[in-house]
Amino acid sequence: MEPKPWLRALIPYPPGKTLAEIKKELSLDGPIYKLNSNENPLGPSPRVISALAETLGEIHLYPEASYLTLREAIGKKFSVSPEEVILGNGSNEIIEFIFKAYIDEDDTIIVSKPSFLMYEKFAQIYGIKTVEVALRKDYKHDLESILKAVSPNTKAIFLDHPHNPTGSTLTWDEFTDFLKEVPQSCFIILDEAYGDFVEDPNVIRGIELFKKYPNLIVLRTFSKAYGLAGLRLGFGIAQNPIIDNLNRVRQPFNVNILALKAGLAVLEDSEYVKKYIKLVSDGRNFLQKELELLGFKVYPSQANFIMVDFGGTCEELYSYLLRKGFILRPLKAYGFETALRITIGTEEANKALVKEIKNFLLQKA
Repeated sequence: MEPKPWLRALIPYPPGKTLAEIKKELSLDGPIYKLNSNENPLGPSPRVISALAETLGEIHLYPEASYLTLREAIGKKFSVSPEEVILGNGSNEIIEFIFKAYIDEDDTIIVSKPSFLMYEKFAQIYGIKTVEVALRKDYKHDLESILKAVSPNTKAIFLDHPHNPTGSTLTWDEFTDFLKEVPQSCFIILDEAYGDFVEDPNVIRGIELFKKYPNLIVLRTFSKAYGLAGLRLGFGIAQNPIIDNLNRVRQPFNVNILALKAGLAVLEDSEYVKKYIKLVSDGRNFLQKELELLGFKVYPSQANFIMVDFGGTCEELYSYLLRKGFILRPLKAYGFETALRITIGTEEANKALVKEIKNFLLQKA
């Protein structure tokens, strides 16, 4: 049996390795600082742990089919109606809903180059042509060039915002001007996986715009600020007709009962979320200051990670840090040959990282 012809060239998404895999491969005995997958280093909320413990006795039952309780909780937090919310097994699944419900084989999508790899992966899976538009020189989405790339066949534009892996953002003025120019027949998918970490009031928040623009779909996740990466829970927000159509292609019970209960619990734990967002803000500022003092280029970020250009020492530094138990994300696959992406860790992890980079530089001197 042969797969569909276009799948032969598909390379699966390269996920970050687990702590167990890393320990086994490198034979590390000391502490390991996993700073490569933008996970929440605080661990899950205590309320989530309690909710999961209480739910274990119910896992032989299907969850609530409509997920109304969680959609209502999300609606309350973000001032939207439950009918404007759809849940997914991670926000990735909602991206796939969009392909299933709206994008045909003769359509095209536009993505920035580089950006989150799954946009292009889904396009390959469904045999859809992808048009790539290079980032601007400041590593922001080039909205002007994206508009020029729009054709009658363009069905969707995918924008990760803040951008991954650079952490760059867009302003209200430039994005709303862009929205006005995009044809109504073309969806704009604003992937705000890192939206909870945005501090700058000049940076757009799609949840405040979708009611005015019927072709705007906003994606959010519980994997980052809410500490539920392992349970795979995400949601999309859009006007009701879009949500209704996405629900038509959604599998029943696509979100499991543990993820459902965990999502409800963490939304009630605002102190946990605030604590982590502050940790990211403080750690981001600390790492930027310290690494710039060491002479490295740190790109401005509004996410829970930073991209750092380590120049000619990048590969050697990465390998050195790996042996010392620091797992960072190389960015060759994104076209940044001399840069690494660093997830903001705990205060202990951030300080230990800077100390080890200093040790590396001393050895090189």
